[in-house]
Amino acid sequence: MSSSGDWRGPHHGPGGPGGVPWGYAVEAPKPGVVPLRPLGVGEIISGVFTTVQRYPAQLLVPVLWTALGAVAAFGAFAVVAAAALDGPWQAVRNEELPSTADAVAVTVTVAGAVLLLMVVLTALYAVSSATATVVLRYAVIGRRIATRAVWAEARPMLWRVVATQVLTGLLAGGILVVSFLLPLLAGLLFGSETGLVLGVLFFVPGWAAAVYVQVRLVLEVPVLVLENARPVAALRRAWRLNEGNWWRSLGIPYIVGLVGSFAAQIVAVPCMVVGMFVLFASTGNAAAADPYAQSAAPGVGALVTFAFCTVTGVVLATALTVPLTPLTNGLLYIDRRIRRESLDVTLAEAAGLSGGPAAYVPGQAGAPAAEETAAQPTPDQTPTGQAPVDRTPADGPQAAAPGTAAKQESGED
Repeated sequence: MSSSGDWRGPHHGPGGPGGVPWGYAVEAPKPGVVPLRPLGVGEIISGVFTTVQRYPAQLLVPVLWTALGAVAAFGAFAVVAAAALDGPWQAVRNEELPSTADAVAVTVTVAGAVLLLMVVLTALYAVSSATATVVLRYAVIGRRIATRAVWAEARPMLWRVVATQVLTGLLAGGILVVSFLLPLLAGLLFGSETGLVLGVLFFVPGWAAAVYVQVRLVLEVPVLVLENARPVAALRRAWRLNEGNWWRSLGIPYIVGLVGSFAAQIVAVPCMVVGMFVLFASTGNAAAADPYAQSAAPGVGALVTFAFCTVTGVVLATALTVPLTPLTNGLLYIDRRIRRESLDVTLAEAAGLSGGPAAYVPGQAGAPAAEETAAQPTPDQTPTGQAPVDRTPADGPQAAAPGTAAKQESGED
């Protein structure tokens, strides 16, 4: 592993090299946010929030700059939208039938707002996915990294992250389209009632297949960034690496996402309240709180302001919580690599850990006698800041510490 983010190379086989005799208690080293061994559900979740706690600026600064740019773009769009919608809204307030030009103006404005929101959310996800995965590379081995360095490493990966998003969306969307087209063709051939029944029957498996594909490919961004892979190669590698891990890949991100959704409300709700205050104040009715009071319709400026405040709250809330998803997927990736390819050995070497075998548990069957182990280094004799790891030679990738060039052969993809 190097600062270039390439974790490829010939892999160890499943499980660590060698073995530990019966009677030994292996204590995995923990140089960073998670122990270097197969991870449990609680360790992945705690690792996500520990990373956020230790690297807040590195995770949030690039995303917040992107969010501020998005808010500025929405502000400019709000000014244009207020001018475009003034005529149609006046027609509605005067109980007049809107003209064709008014209908076109409304349609174009709404479509532009939706498109801008999609672009902004895509940019937030791409920036957060790349930067959070770069941060995680250092977090698991307990190294620090500056915010500028994170951005410098993540920036070249942005277009690949967007490309993988598009490819995954096309795969899932293609499955849904097929699930709708087949019943439609059947309806044209056999009648509308048959098409309706088949549509319902095909929708459920089509939706389930689309969800399955998206969950199976959650490791695509970690593969992309940490193995320096191309988009298509990352999809193939993520599909193979995540085999047999579908339920964990669904459940763990969902749990972390629930926590993030609660945090997002803290930011989104106040922005919406501000927008509602402007909306009610524009009616000019002092008794706006009275549900029976007659009040004038709000102006188009108040409506646009309310929409702007709401979207701003969504963007800022997303910016503050979106790093949770790539961090979770990154730890799932590390867990799979440890279980299948002994990445823990590579990470321990990258963290500069060394030491002898782990200490045995006295009294267990098979534990060596005290005089036989007197010459063996114990965990208490291990230098401060280091933890014992298995130093058995293996034909795996020899990773260098971040900042040091790593010479290694390419493995898969």
